[in-house]
Amino acid sequence: MEKKKLYKCAVCGHVVEGSIPDKCEVCGADGDAFVEIVEMEAPGPIGGLDRFLILGNGSAGFNAAKEIRKLLPEASITMVSKETMKSYIRTNIGEYLDGSEPPEKFFLAKDTWYEENKIELLLGKTAVRLLPEDKKVVFDDGTEKSYDKLILANGSHNFIPPVQVEFDHTEKTPGFVLNDSNLKDVGGIHTLREFADTKELSGEIAPGKKAVVIGGGLLGLEAAWELKLLGVDVTVVEFVKRLLPRQLDNEGAAIFSGIANRSGLNLILGDSAQYIKIKKDPALTNKLGAKVAGVSLKSGGFVEADFVLFSVGIRSNLELAKEAGLAVERGVIVNRKMETSVPDIWACGDVCQLDGFVYGTWPAALGMGKTAGQNAAGIREDFKKFTNSTIFNSLNAKVFSAGSVDFDDPLLDQVGTRNDIEGTYRKVFFRDGKLVAGILIGDTTKQIKVLKAIENGLDYAGAKEAGLV
Repeated sequence: MEKKKLYKCAVCGHVVEGSIPDKCEVCGADGDAFVEIVEMEAPGPIGGLDRFLILGNGSAGFNAAKEIRKLLPEASITMVSKETMKSYIRTNIGEYLDGSEPPEKFFLAKDTWYEENKIELLLGKTAVRLLPEDKKVVFDDGTEKSYDKLILANGSHNFIPPVQVEFDHTEKTPGFVLNDSNLKDVGGIHTLREFADTKELSGEIAPGKKAVVIGGGLLGLEAAWELKLLGVDVTVVEFVKRLLPRQLDNEGAAIFSGIANRSGLNLILGDSAQYIKIKKDPALTNKLGAKVAGVSLKSGGFVEADFVLFSVGIRSNLELAKEAGLAVERGVIVNRKMETSVPDIWACGDVCQLDGFVYGTWPAALGMGKTAGQNAAGIREDFKKFTNSTIFNSLNAKVFSAGSVDFDDPLLDQVGTRNDIEGTYRKVFFRDGKLVAGILIGDTTKQIKVLKAIENGLDYAGAKEAGLV
């Protein structure tokens, strides 16, 4: 069997072939985060000639297709996506807010890969009905596709909390509540989830324009920084009283806030949108014939805006599965083999819920996609637990965070060090004597050591030997 030499990012799981890159294209980790792996090519078919249908071509869907093809060289594989673009690195779309076209490295595979692997790719088609008893999917253009095995990898959408929209003081309130299903009815309201969103948003961007980003999490801050670099006056509104509450403890958040305050972004913490103010614009053809004028805050303040970008979290795309009778809660419920409640249907990535949790991250989607593809092809494999980690390279800051904990949990033992002159901060967290989480700010060179320490459950002595305490 032919051996293929590959390199895998220990932070996010992204795999490259050939040589170690300077940095990971997905998470931004430095090249030293890559470890060599050897992948064995499948010797030949392990099953019949089933028809595999995959809904979604993100990281989960792409990796599901890749695994199936490795295991079943002659099976029929069709991948369908409502997007018009081939599989790409979704985490990088903010880099193209200037309207530029992405290079080849932005995509998960070359155009020739689909043909070489005999994968039928149908773009710009949305599944509107799933008929499990007939093993058939109906699409928005009226066409149908039958399957033997179905993998749901149709992802998620950006959540917009219900916000009242009102005209400025010279107009009457339209009685309109903005949400994630009607955001196009108001000019200047945006989310950033798909590459097509960058094209819409780039039309709003110009030096001197004013933008409000609602949400001060990772994606919101990264988008705000990209807008700032393009000359936009950006205000970030975050409901929580600190930035990155899921990635940092109180001390780390205070340090990061100092960095953010020096970045040139306008930060409003512990507040939220009460109303979206709009004004009439005869040039617009949207439902209200109006566009954004600003955001009224619950504190009583008002922020002028030419456009508003919501970045407050995601929601799984559940309608298709729910109407078909699959068990759903916040996501399509799956077990560790990515099996849903209906035979011959698997789900993976942002659309699914495992052990009561919707992961919503690139590394999880990648791993879940592989697991779904393996099990659909007949190889019984469980989704392997991994350490949640985050890299943030924006606002002239470097932040690494790892571990699934509440960083302010008083039951966690903490050992940390900081150097305010050099702008560095390191803290590791222990539970029952085992290292379970870590935070690095400024100097992130020990990120792999932190990950390995968590995975191996190092005790204090082991962490000290590793240079983490």
